[in-house]
Amino acid sequence: MDEIPFDTRKWADRDRRLAEHMESPATQSLREERDRLAKRLADLERELANLATRLESPSAFATSGDSRRRRP
Repeated sequence: MDEIPFDTRKWADRDRRLAEHMESPATQSLREERDRLAKRLADLERELANLATRLESPSAFATSGDSRRRRP
């Protein structure tokens, strides 16, 4: 009574293999998208670090002569 009929196991195995087959391309696409987004994030972090470095530099805005001209 506890034993599952062979046909039921056979269909369950087919269903499982079909689900794995269908999941595989979706999983691969998600991994590719994750990798693409991780690369983009790393690029943006580098760009942000470069901009922050330029911002900290005294020559990033203007020379002292330029700042005198802006004051009323």
